[in-house]
Amino acid sequence: MISIIICSANKGVLDNAVKSITGTIGVPFEVISIENSTRKYGICAAYNLGAAKANYDILCFMHEDISFDTIGWGQKVMDHLKSPAVGLIGLAGGDSKSLVPSPWASLMCFNEGNFIQHYKDPAKPPKRIYGTCSPEDLSAIKRVICIDGFWMCTRRDVFAKYRFDEKTFTGFHAYDIDYSLQVAGGYKVAVVFDILVHHYSEGKFDRTWLENAMLVSDKWQRVLPAAVHTISKEKLVEEQWTTMRSFIDKMVEVGYSLPVICRLYVKYSFKKHFYWKHFLYFFRYIFLEYLKKEEWRKEPGKFKKAADR
Repeated sequence: MISIIICSANKGVLDNAVKSITGTIGVPFEVISIENSTRKYGICAAYNLGAAKANYDILCFMHEDISFDTIGWGQKVMDHLKSPAVGLIGLAGGDSKSLVPSPWASLMCFNEGNFIQHYKDPAKPPKRIYGTCSPEDLSAIKRVICIDGFWMCTRRDVFAKYRFDEKTFTGFHAYDIDYSLQVAGGYKVAVVFDILVHHYSEGKFDRTWLENAMLVSDKWQRVLPAAVHTISKEKLVEEQWTTMRSFIDKMVEVGYSLPVICRLYVKYSFKKHFYWKHFLYFFRYIFLEYLKKEEWRKEPGKFKKAADR
C-alpha cells in the first residue's frame, strides 16, 4: 500500500495525475495533495506536511505533471523497497556528485535514467530518455548517489530518520539532491528501470536553481565529492574542473557580475582537488566568457575597470 504525496499548483493537472495513478498503480493507495497554488509552502515543507498525513508505509513523492505508462507499477515499488538496504528509488539519477555546484548528475558519465520526456516546443516530439553507466548490467535497479525529484519513493522508517530540509531549501530546487545525500548516508539510493513514466515539464536552470545548487555544496562540503563507485584521483580532478567550466558558464548566463563570479570561483576552487594550472586557466576563461556578453562588447571600457579592481 502506497501513500502518494503531491505538492499541487494546478487542480486540472493534479486531476490528470490522479486519473493516471488510479488506472495503473494496481495496489491500494491514497493521494495526499498539498494545495500550493499560491506557493504558501516550499516543496520540502509541503512534502513533510504530506508525509505526516500518510497512512501507509511506502511514501511516493511526485510532481503532478507526470503520467504512468507501466501497469502495476505499485507492486514494483513495493518489491524494490522490500530490501532493508534500499532507502530511496527514482527514475533518473547520477552515480557521482561533485563538490562544485551542479545538478544531480555528473558531467563525466551518462548516468542512469528511464523515462519519457515531453517538451514545451510543439515541434519537438517526446523522447525516451534511457541511459546507464553499466549497460552490461541488466538488473532492474541500479545504485546511484542522487536522484531527480520528479518521482521518488521511500519507506516510512527511512523518512522517520531523514526528512526534507525545509529550513535550508525553502523553494522548489535542490531538495532532491539534498534528500538523496541524506538517505545515501544510511541506505542505498537507486534508479529503477521497470517503471516508465511520461514527464511533461522541463527543468528550469535559472538563477534560483544556481543559488540552491550552491546551498547543497555548502551544506555537504565535508562529504562531497561523493560517488557510488571508486573513482581515481585523476578522474576526480577531471570532474571538478569539468564541472567548474559548467558552473562558470551558468554564472555568466544568469547575469552574475564579474566580481561575484570571481569570488565564487575562488570559493569552490580551493578544495580537495585544487591545481594551480587549472585554476589559472579557468580564471582566464572567466574573463573571456564574460567579455562575450553583449554589454561588454558595447562598452569595452567596463572590462578594463573590472579587471583593474
